[in-house]
Amino acid sequence: MKNIMIAFLVLCFTASVGNTTENNIVNKITNHINNEKVKIVEYQKKNWQEGKDQLARNFNTIKSWFVKN
Repeated sequence: MKNIMIAFLVLCFTASVGNTTENNIVNKITNHINNEKVKIVEYQKKNWQEGKDQLARNFNTIKSWFVKN
């Protein structure tokens, strides 16, 4: 009976330690994905603005070929 109780306690302790490690890994992956999402959004905002600026410059250049001031 004493051996069964010890085995049961060891099993419970091992299961709880394993869960903590698994949750730690899941948290690291979740944080990594969230950080990458933030980086992507910032990159897209910057490049969209650069694209809009370039489009406006191109439009003004083409317009200047046809309209004389």
